[in-house]
Amino acid sequence: MKSKLTISIGSFLLLFSWLWPQQELRPYKLINADTLLVQKVAEEYVTTLSGNVHLFYGETEFFTEQAELFEKQKISRMLGNVEVYDDTLSLYADKVEYFRKQEKLALQGDVFVRENHADSTYRTFESERAEYWREKREFYADENVKFYDQREEFHGSCGDLNYFLERNYGYLLQKPVLKVVQADSLQISAEKIEYFEDFKKIVATFNVQTIANDFIINSNFLIYFDDEKKAHFVGQPSFESDFADAWAQEFRVYFQKNKIKKAELQDSCFVKFRTENDKEKLNWIRSDFMELHFQDRKIRLCEAESNVTSKFLQTATAERDFMKNRAAGENLLL
Repeated sequence: MKSKLTISIGSFLLLFSWLWPQQELRPYKLINADTLLVQKVAEEYVTTLSGNVHLFYGETEFFTEQAELFEKQKISRMLGNVEVYDDTLSLYADKVEYFRKQEKLALQGDVFVRENHADSTYRTFESERAEYWREKREFYADENVKFYDQREEFHGSCGDLNYFLERNYGYLLQKPVLKVVQADSLQISAEKIEYFEDFKKIVATFNVQTIANDFIINSNFLIYFDDEKKAHFVGQPSFESDFADAWAQEFRVYFQKNKIKKAELQDSCFVKFRTENDKEKLNWIRSDFMELHFQDRKIRLCEAESNVTSKFLQTATAERDFMKNRAAGENLLL
């Protein structure tokens, strides 16, 4: 049997005890709606709200143009400029379904989510679809995902984002890209990027590429520590810049304002470089360990240790003759 009742908001409140027996718990608190339609289908009550809808469903506040509320199933479907406010999160979408039994919010269409922090900074997410599980404090977004962290000055994009709010941990999949928002930007891309402790530590795995204005580093694995401004590259990393190329089993790179300050190369180190007067990188050094110091985006000091071999070419100029020098030893300082 199906019954229908259209009433004003005031009459609805008066007739509340008639529609729902005393033992039934009302799953929402209605603040406003221009029109309200109540239908009973079998044992289910369906309330349809439209026009300036404002209600609380449990601890969650909703604003929307239209809503359908299924009382026994504890499902709320919202359509049209939906706004949801829950604890530190503000969520916006074209369509939202709220499953109260599972404490799950499913968002679809122009999704925008803002997370407010205690220090007045914020983090935002944009996507086509998203899910938020309230009790578990887990957020998932997919399709054209974009994000921004004001405090840590990171922004990026991916196809699939997973964020666990209680653990301050998340990971990005499907062509993830992470960028530092500064004049000298630093960009990381990989098959998977994880972030810990509000981006204080970043881990990138497989086909990792780190790009800055003056260099590119390729590797299979990267750990970046923001507090120390240090990056650890493993998996046969390679370094490429205008003045030098480098290879080793491991790189440890130290940054200052997103520019390389120092690089430590470990095991099977090989560096090719050129001087300011040369067009080609004809000079090279091999060793078991190497430390490179940078200034103005150029290598200003090189210290090589253990099983060192090298070749250095000095191009002829008006002031000097051509020179070719090969050397081998345990230590080298250039």
